[in-house]
Order: sequence, then structure tokens, then C-alpha cells
Amino acid sequence: MKIIIDRFNGKDKYQKEYVLNNEEIAGKTILSILLLIKQTQDVTLNFTASCRSAICGACAVRVNGHSYLACDTKIERILKEFDNPDTIRISPLGNFRVISDLVVDWEPSIENLRKIRPAIKPKDEFTSDKGCKQSQAEFDRISKQWDCILCGSCASECSKLEADSSDYMQPFVFTHAYRAAADSRSKDAMIHVKPSISNGLWLCVHCQECTDRCPKGISSANDIAGLRVMAMKKGLKDGSGPGHAEAFYKDLVEGSGRLNEIYLALRSEPITGVVGKTDIAFNLMMAGKMNPLHIFGDEEIEGHEDLVKMIKAAQAASKE
Repeated sequence: MKIIIDRFNGKDKYQKEYVLNNEEIAGKTILSILLLIKQTQDVTLNFTASCRSAICGACAVRVNGHSYLACDTKIERILKEFDNPDTIRISPLGNFRVISDLVVDWEPSIENLRKIRPAIKPKDEFTSDKGCKQSQAEFDRISKQWDCILCGSCASECSKLEADSSDYMQPFVFTHAYRAAADSRSKDAMIHVKPSISNGLWLCVHCQECTDRCPKGISSANDIAGLRVMAMKKGLKDGSGPGHAEAFYKDLVEGSGRLNEIYLALRSEPITGVVGKTDIAFNLMMAGKMNPLHIFGDEEIEGHEDLVKMIKAAQAASKE
């Protein structure tokens, strides 16, 4: 089998091909294959790894364009998912600056983690000998987020980061912000929520790639949604993001149950912003995606009453 690895020597990017027979790779993980190449074919190959137990997160790479935890991914899984390819391409994580070969720069991500202050400030009831009491339900609310190993797989596949990373933090940063903000022992959730808002909380494009690629089954998309709920409950509703969310809710519950693009735009943004997007609206109308007559309202969808009941039940359950 051919293993093509994207290389970078600090100046030039290039690809290098290595050939391994089926017996050499059988039963091995991606990390074991990288180690084998380094030990037997190319000592100059650079990559990061530590625990080899899916705990430290250091070995995440891209294989055939998708992120994997190298120490926890066997070659058989890759062969199955990509329908037995005769060539495998291993690349550094996406949306990170490459330092050398498969080694990427984590400093910007660490700076973003510092922004959201991942260590909680305990409530006044905290004492050195007793701490803060926490029920099982309160622990369960954040236990999954504690599983994050900072491997970067979610950030590698994030569509928003790929389009523009200047105003948005890595998905796992929002996961740690939610974990701290939702901790029942925390004195003030807004310590973590406010910096999330100012660093792109409402800019997630809902591609769900972070959820799909996390080796620990964590959904950063859900954590982002949770932070948004906390922000709106505290009255932090400035900007088009919260306006869009409220408008969407009104269409579903108070309206017909059908998304009304015209009202959605008018309620989400100031009139100046709406006017600036008239070309988009025109294209949508020409494509049959938006009906201008909906400005006068539209018929209620079938099953709207049941939809409202489900939404109300979900809201009630979230308060328990």
C-alpha cells in the first residue's frame, strides 16, 4: 500500500510517498504506521504523539481529508470507510498553522482557551475541607465535556474556521466554556459566556462537523447552543444572532410553523442590513426559495399544534 504524507520543512510544502506491504500494516493503528515509517524508512518524518491511549490528544491527523485520532484508529477502519483504497494520504490537521510535517501550532488555541477562563470561580459556599456540593444530575450535565482531550479534530473540520478564523474560536474552546459555565459550583457563568459571545459564539454555521469528528462523542455544536441559551436568559441579546434566534422561534411557535424568510430578515437585522441584502432576496425569489407574498402571512402548517406542544415540553424539561 502507498502511504502519501504531506510534508513541510519550514519553507516548502511537498508530498512524500512510502510503500508498505499488507503484512506490515495489518492490525496497526495510523500512529503505529507513522512510527514504522519513521523507524524503517524516514527518520526525518515529524509528528506528535504521547500516551498512545486516546487520552492526550497529541496524535490527531487528517487521513484522506478527515480528522482521526491516530493512536485510536486502525488501518482496517480507514480501509472500510474509504472502500479499500490502494493509497492513503496523511496530512496535518486543518485550520492550524503547520510547523513541521504533521506538527501544528497550538499556541493560538491555548490563547483562546485563556480568554474563556476554563477554571471556574467557586461559589461563596466553597470551603477547603468540604468544597461545593454537587448532585449527580448536576455532574451529569457537564461530565461529557470533561472528556475533551484537546486533540483538535473538531477544529480541523470546522467550516467556519475554514472560511474565516479571524473572528471565531475553535469548537473545543466553546465546549470548555460551556463546561465551566454550566458547572453548578461556578459562582458566575457569565465569566465564561461573555468572552464566548465576543469571540464568535453566534457565528457557528451549524455544519455539525465538530460533532461528527470528535473521537470522544462530544458535540461542540450542542455546547455552543447551550451557551447561547445562557446568554439570552441573561438578556445578552445584542446583534443579529440573538435576533435571528428569536425570530426563528416566533415563526415556529407564534407564527404558522413555516419559516418566513422575509419576517426573519426584518426581525433579525436593522433595516440598513436588510436593504444591503436585496440582491440575495431577489435571487431567492427567482429560484422559488422565497415567496414575497409571505409578507402578508401564510397558512399554518399541518401539525403545527403538535409542534408547539413538543417545543413547550422540551422547554419545560430543560428547566427541571
